Amino acid sequence: MNIQDELLQELKEEGREVVIYLTRGTRITGKILEADQFTILLDVNGEKQLVYKHAISTIVAET
Repeated sequence: MNIQDELLQELKEEGREVVIYLTRGTRITGKILEADQFTILLDVNGEKQLVYKHAISTIVAET
């Protein structure tokens, strides 16, 4: 398992909210439900949102 997968798994298990910044400047806040090689599935205010990893600039864990 690589560091990216480890971090995503840890955030998912802890149920922590994350802020994902996309390369085009959009900000998405939610909880990680699942992650695979290419995508991250988020719970954003009760709605599921699929984000492609290649579109992500930064992931910040909320404290």
